Amino acid sequence: MPRSEQLPSARVEADLRRRLDAGEWASGEPLPSVAQLAGEYGVARGTVARVLAKLADEGLVHVVPRWGTFRA
Repeated sequence: MPRSEQLPSARVEADLRRRLDAGEWASGEPLPSVAQLAGEYGVARGTVARVLAKLADEGLVHVVPRWGTFRA
């Protein structure tokens, strides 16, 4: 399979933004775990964690350490 020109983190971020914009998760609803998202996207857990941290900085999600990530 040829490599994509897009970085894995950019691909994950774009898709999670699309899913959030589409209302896949209601406010306060938990997103899948970092491990589940990493498996779904075929990337490392650290990649997903960095994307979620960026989305949290923008106020789109709320990350609760050792608990999960929730739709803001």
